[in-house]
Amino acid sequence: MFSKGIKKKLSSLGLKSGDKLIVTSDVLKLLIFLKRNKIKYSLDNLIDDLIEIVGKKGNVIFPTFNWDFCKGKSFNYETSKSMTGALSNVALKRNDFIRSKNPIYSFAVWGKDKNKICKMEHKSCFSMSSPFGYLIKNKAKNLCIGMNYRDGFTFVHVAEEQIGVNYRYIKRYKGTIINKNKKKSAAYKMYVRDLSLNLETKIHKKLDNELKKQKKLIKKIFYGINFSVIDVNVAYKIMIKDLKKNKKIVYTKKVKAST
Repeated sequence: MFSKGIKKKLSSLGLKSGDKLIVTSDVLKLLIFLKRNKIKYSLDNLIDDLIEIVGKKGNVIFPTFNWDFCKGKSFNYETSKSMTGALSNVALKRNDFIRSKNPIYSFAVWGKDKNKICKMEHKSCFSMSSPFGYLIKNKAKNLCIGMNYRDGFTFVHVAEEQIGVNYRYIKRYKGTIINKNKKKSAAYKMYVRDLSLNLETKIHKKLDNELKKQKKLIKKIFYGINFSVIDVNVAYKIMIKDLKKNKKIVYTKKVKAST
């Protein structure tokens, strides 16, 4: 049975009961594999398997980020889609997940602390009082499916805000949020890039080496698809230390100026 097999493989990545688990993914290759091999296994099944692995004392969390609020559009907790992948949108449709408060960087959350996480009052997207901070403080694990974890490790922006880098600044956004047909005005702030500098944040593969030294990164390939698990707390501490001193792991790269 495919479900039994994938649960065994996920457990081999160090996932276990009680884990605080955030999942980032690009599931296209997985969906192609399932279709090609005529395997009846859905993204809902995958979420069910992750829930079974972490159990009632754990949490399963998906980023459900949506940047429309930054463009002046209303944010609806029930209908605004996630812009961070198919798996997160499946989670949003489930009755056992609830969505956290921030209209820009929200999360779909299941498990023991879902109410605590989703009630967090935080006006700054990357503050330590946000779900990002919760995941760092509670030594969460980041499961990445079908992608390099460094391409979607948003915790780097939490580290940048805590240090106060010279290529980002606090920008405030105002708009309308809708929850259960009730509208209200809201203001949030985000540590954004200074676009005039034409720089973007990058994470060097040296982070892999640092994590491996501490046995906090596991990478495997299942069904021809990359899977990895990272210790969020340890990765965050490494990035903080690097930003204070070397800037060899977290660095900036020039991008083409927009026209």
